[in-house]
Amino acid sequence: MRIALVGPTGVLGRALVPLLLQKGHTVRALARSAAKAHRLFPTGTEIVECDLLTTTTDELAAHLAGCDTVAHIATAIPRDFTVPNAWEANTRLRTDGVRVLLAATLQAGVRRYLQQSITMAYADHGDDWITEATPLDTGPERARTGSPVIAMEQMVQANPPEKLEWCILRGANFVGKDTHQDTVMEGLRLGQETVPCDGRNFVSLIHVMDMATAVVAAGERAPAGSVFNITAEPIRYGDYLDRLADSIGAARPKRDNSAPCPPSWRCSNQAAKDQLGWQPAHSLFP
Repeated sequence: MRIALVGPTGVLGRALVPLLLQKGHTVRALARSAAKAHRLFPTGTEIVECDLLTTTTDELAAHLAGCDTVAHIATAIPRDFTVPNAWEANTRLRTDGVRVLLAATLQAGVRRYLQQSITMAYADHGDDWITEATPLDTGPERARTGSPVIAMEQMVQANPPEKLEWCILRGANFVGKDTHQDTVMEGLRLGQETVPCDGRNFVSLIHVMDMATAVVAAGERAPAGSVFNITAEPIRYGDYLDRLADSIGAARPKRDNSAPCPPSWRCSNQAAKDQLGWQPAHSLFP
């Protein structure tokens, strides 16, 4: 498989590129900074400097020529969610970026398209299991993050699978080196983390290496027009923070019963196990 990766220098791409090469696939890395990509990836990786938000459809199609798979894994998750317009770049990658990449993929005649999405776009379902058939959250309270995800998936799904063999991978929140988990662990060490509400809400998490193996599996054998939740076994947030604190020798965080209860996402990964032959293999804890 010759696969074009858009967003290869992020945390997922850094795990995915070596894995693809190890399995004998050819990787064309479309990166905003070719210099950074050359520093990160071994000889044998095809590197093209390309900014998804400024490149034209024709230019992008030329970059994709000769590939049989395109994977959009580019994100711009803000470090501080409270900063004004913090989500603007990520929103553009999920809307403007997807629009031009889909057009270029079709123009270049690429057969397969993989789109990274996110399980956080589901609504709160308490203790109920969330499958791929569960609708995404269209409520106004989370429109800032949910609406771009819905728009992104709709653009992908608008393509007939017989014309473009698309697959959407709804990844859970990443854990592992260089993910937000590092910030949480530092907060635990400093005694600054608390568990909001009673901590009974479920969180769906995935080690970044397991997300990478899911992308490979989808590229190799995902049915056309398929959607998968990519997550480890969901865990209650209070239990997760307690176990994370234990794993690094920090004090367990206090509960803040006055804080609003976060959404509960108990996402099932059964479809990915059954149809992709995939399963998570890495611990959620260091």
